This record gives sequence, structure tokens and C-alpha cells, in this order.
Amino acid sequence: MRDGRVFQGTAVQIVKGMQDIAFGVERLSIPEYIDWVVANTQRFESVALRVQGATAEEKAASLVDEMLREGLATRG
Repeated sequence: MRDGRVFQGTAVQIVKGMQDIAFGVERLSIPEYIDWVVANTQRFESVALRVQGATAEEKAASLVDEMLREGLATRG
């Protein structure tokens, strides 16, 4: 991540790791958390993440891909 944190694993594991360190989102499902990330990224970073997918796995993979594409994360 841009702040130096490192997440590894499947896309769902990465997104779950992100959720684990976020405040006030512990009750959200993975898809709900992804929607929260997308909304907050737009609000605070002015970056529109184009996340797609019908399942939690697809949405998580799409979120990770979009974060990489926009430079919000890098591969280690």
C-alpha cells in the first residue's frame, strides 16, 4: 500500500486484511466493504475505482486490480 503496509494472499485475503485495520467496518460483508472503499476513494482521493464482479471473490480481485492500476497499491 502507499502507506508502506504489505498485504499478501488471495484478493479476498488482501481485502480482508485491509478491512481488519479499518475503523468502523467490522460488520460489513466483503462486498459491502469493497463498496465502502470505492466510495471513500472517490470522496477522499478523487479516484474512481471501477470495481466489477458478481461474487465477493470477483469484486475483491477487481478492487486489487483497480488499486494497482491507479497507483494506490504496488506489487511487492
